[in-house]
Amino acid sequence: MPKLTSFCATALSLAALAAGANEYSTDQLQNDPLSVAMDAAPMWHFADGSCYPQAAEVNGQQTNGNEAGGDLCVLANLPSGCQDPGPWLGANTQGTDFPTYFTAKYCSGDNTWRISYNLYFRHDSGHESDWEFMVVVLQQDPGNGNWFRDEVIFEQDGSSPHVNWGNLDTFDDVANSGDGQRNLNHAKVYVTKYHHAVWNTQYTGNKDDCLVLNADQFRPNDFYQYSASTLVNGSLIPVDWDWGQAASSPMAMYGDGSQDVCNK
Repeated sequence: MPKLTSFCATALSLAALAAGANEYSTDQLQNDPLSVAMDAAPMWHFADGSCYPQAAEVNGQQTNGNEAGGDLCVLANLPSGCQDPGPWLGANTQGTDFPTYFTAKYCSGDNTWRISYNLYFRHDSGHESDWEFMVVVLQQDPGNGNWFRDEVIFEQDGSSPHVNWGNLDTFDDVANSGDGQRNLNHAKVYVTKYHHAVWNTQYTGNKDDCLVLNADQFRPNDFYQYSASTLVNGSLIPVDWDWGQAASSPMAMYGDGSQDVCNK
């Protein structure tokens, strides 16, 4: 009996972490994943003067990466050849729209659903073409069988750290998306200026240093884009398209290979 009591207490505490956020039925995840992806879609933030995301395909044709004319650690080269985010008007300027590619996959190994959100850039500060991601992990509520937000997985220069949903800045309404709100439906995330690693916090040091590869990478809130209205099914991007060093394309993460989201 003590073991059962302990299990129930743990399960209830897990569900309570996202008590303010919506839950989803298995049927909704299987048959209407777009509605779930929209309801959990992140708000991305980017640095001014960086390579800004854009569509990975146009009319069925793959978007080619570019080297932007040489050493991408040269600040002037960073945005070269990338989509223009628009004029910067100060912190939290709404940037030009771009697709966020999503997939939803059930992972039987740990009984989770994982909603992946992928961005494409024509380059980062080191190579042509760049795919980056964040993943919302849904756990099953043992009480009602529905699925709730448990944690987020971030792509950070080849590593994939997990952060509990209760530790993220979240929001329900873009007009009321200030910092410090917990356990709501949408996460606020920050993409680093040079390597495009994805974090749940800002950091405004090392603005002109492209060699930093840790938590001290520059990632401000110059531009934002709320992705719920610009989601595109990741199946639009064929898994056999070659992106060079950028391995985590949407369908590569949906598949069973080395980038399988269930193994992150």
